Amino acid sequence: MNPRQRRGVLLMIIAAFGAVTVFFTVVSYVNTLNSEMGTYRTVLRLTQDVDPYQPITAEMVESQEVPARFFDEETFLSSLEDANEALANPGSRAVSATFLQAGTLLQKSMVVPAPALETGEREIAIMVNAETGVAGKVARQSRVDIYASFQPNDSSDACTIRVLTDVEVLEIGDIGAQVDAQTGGTNSVVPVTFKLTTEQALELSYAEAFATKLRLALISAEGSGNPGEARFCAEDQLAAALSGQGGGN
Repeated sequence: MNPRQRRGVLLMIIAAFGAVTVFFTVVSYVNTLNSEMGTYRTVLRLTQDVDPYQPITAEMVESQEVPARFFDEETFLSSLEDANEALANPGSRAVSATFLQAGTLLQKSMVVPAPALETGEREIAIMVNAETGVAGKVARQSRVDIYASFQPNDSSDACTIRVLTDVEVLEIGDIGAQVDAQTGGTNSVVPVTFKLTTEQALELSYAEAFATKLRLALISAEGSGNPGEARFCAEDQLAAALSGQGGGN
């Protein structure tokens, strides 16, 4: 065997050794990933947007596999049966707690029991500013007054109106973000649910649609007492000030 052939054989041996080394390196890396990831678990992924308090059906979800190390049994749902079992009220059907976007992995905190309404009642949710409207003190079963503030326009002065008095809060949802139509900024908002009569639901819907800001006023556990006047407007304030000046003269 001449020197050129020996060099060729040596290069072939080196190449084979390198290939074996790369193979075992890849196998070792894959095994390391598998050991880190562990087995896979099934989660539910929404295939379409879901409006607040809409029933979540099989057509709205698809199964998706995630590594077990990222799966928390206390957080994620593996089936719609799990969603119903996660509810505080046995036998209730799961509905969305707030607006859910397509692609979201379904979690237990995202579902609530379907509303149990009596004849003539409506369950309605509104978005309330998390800082000025809730501030962490209003909770489920709290009794509140709802106030709406309106900016002045060509036909009316600025006013704050008590829309509803002494209504019960059924649910407080998770804090989300909402774009302010006037400033373009982002506000932290919370979905708050009430059970109302049809007339009350209409009044609250109007206030949410046209008021600049909604506020919740927490009522004492001892009772609401006399709520006083239902409105306070800029023209009333001006009239009171002029009346006070006249009395001083």
